[in-house]
Amino acid sequence: MAGNGYFRFKQFTVFQEDVSMRVNTDGVLLGAWCRMPDKSGAKILDVGTGTGVIALMAAQRMSSLAPDFEIGAVEPDCPSCIQTVQNFKASPWKRNLKIFLTDFQQFVPCCQDRYDLVVSNPPYFVDSLKNPSMSKRLSRHTDNLPYEDIVAGVKKILATGGRLSVILPFEESRLFIAIAEENGFSKSRFCRVFAKEGDEHPKRIMLEFSFGDNKKAEALSEDLCIMDSNLEFTSAYKALTGDFYLKF
Repeated sequence: MAGNGYFRFKQFTVFQEDVSMRVNTDGVLLGAWCRMPDKSGAKILDVGTGTGVIALMAAQRMSSLAPDFEIGAVEPDCPSCIQTVQNFKASPWKRNLKIFLTDFQQFVPCCQDRYDLVVSNPPYFVDSLKNPSMSKRLSRHTDNLPYEDIVAGVKKILATGGRLSVILPFEESRLFIAIAEENGFSKSRFCRVFAKEGDEHPKRIMLEFSFGDNKKAEALSEDLCIMDSNLEFTSAYKALTGDFYLKF
């Protein structure tokens, strides 16, 4: 439920009055779809956290798998970072969450941790008109976080056997896949997200990559429709997001 500058989920609330990008379907989809590390002491990083929603969803999911986990969130926008700190402190998992006020390129050289999962709902407007708002411009366009920098940075901080998960529009996803594969990543899983049943082209692609996997096994493929032909939420979408949305 959204209203008055906040979005309420089943186990936490995201306040978003001062953030550059508010809670959106992309972030919730990725937070629900990406595979959590199934081990004690797991470390997860959310790159470009915005409101912190993906990090909070990961914390909720990890809390049922292993109580000993750590989730970091990187966010370069100061007002968004301050808001996310408040969201983290108000959640049941405040001891497991921390945020870094910096951009990803500066974070990587200073990072001492190795992450089992890096997840990102990255900027995706490669060539388009810029938003007059500076904070929204930085969050929506790849100028300050090119795909090459995401892939190169994740390569340096990923633990052995770790995974990278992202969500992108279809055209941008093909560019990201090419860059990832050039850097030694293998696509291990992907999901085509359609706005409604019967659509010819997917609206988004969710991708999971592993690094240095020489098996080259065929990536697991799946499709997800958000709405059915009657513009009602599909059972598959409800099943994926049902642990989070109040309406399901």
